[in-house]
Amino acid sequence: MTNQLRLIEPSEVSWRLDEHTKAIGRNGIARARAALAAARTPAEADAPAPRVSHPHAA
Repeated sequence: MTNQLRLIEPSEVSWRLDEHTKAIGRNGIARARAALAAARTPAEADAPAPRVSHPHAA
């Protein structure tokens, strides 16, 4: 291997989300979950969730 990836230099910029941004995101997730739940038929709501298998999952 002749090339090596350059590491990102640490910076003074904070990449943390503030509480307001987190609240907006949580609200959006809650609305999406509610929309998905409302779209389910009664039979789907009573059925167990399908088990998804992935060849690389732990």
